[in-house]
Amino acid sequence: MGNLNIDDVRMYVEKHIGDFHKKRISSLDNLKLSTVLKRKNPYLFKAKNME
Repeated sequence: MGNLNIDDVRMYVEKHIGDFHKKRISSLDNLKLSTVLKRKNPYLFKAKNME
């Protein structure tokens, strides 16, 4: 792979950072605590010595 031009990278980030943050905020707005709590938590299983 060739060298990256830092100015090209900067322009790409400036162009796309708004969309990135909009998607992140949208997903956080749609997040429900009950959904998160239903997910498997491997750290909790380790703490309870379950596998």
